[in-house]
Amino acid sequence: MQNNQIEIVTLEEKHFVGVPVTNVFQRVEPESIKEANQVFLVRKSEIKEIMNPHVYVCPHFANEVLFTYIYCMEVTGIEGVPKGMIGFSVPSQRYAKVRSIDQDPYALIKSFLKEKGLDNNPRSLALEVFRFGEEQHFNNADIFVPIL
Repeated sequence: MQNNQIEIVTLEEKHFVGVPVTNVFQRVEPESIKEANQVFLVRKSEIKEIMNPHVYVCPHFANEVLFTYIYCMEVTGIEGVPKGMIGFSVPSQRYAKVRSIDQDPYALIKSFLKEKGLDNNPRSLALEVFRFGEEQHFNNADIFVPIL
């Protein structure tokens, strides 16, 4: 995928196991997000049936009150979730997908959706897909925003 090129893709049902963190949206606490990341990195070896050991996925959602971010590994199933982690499935969904190294990928997708007359699906999860060994920043991720 070229930088800033937005695609519409359909992802099949996906299963995740990971470490969540929730903050008040108006006061996101970076320390709690870093702490969840550290717990995830230390404990990811406890997660079984990992699909791709080279990437991790951060599903997230927000409303006007709360913001939840989840450090996850995609797995083949969610049986045997380690204590203190959560396991969940995301149904098949259409997404607008982009990777941008020089612009806000969420702003790019928002503009694209408006231009195409599409809406995001606020009842689903956005996904950030990172590669281990790279800085965790949305400009180093494949961004998937669910669409209706």
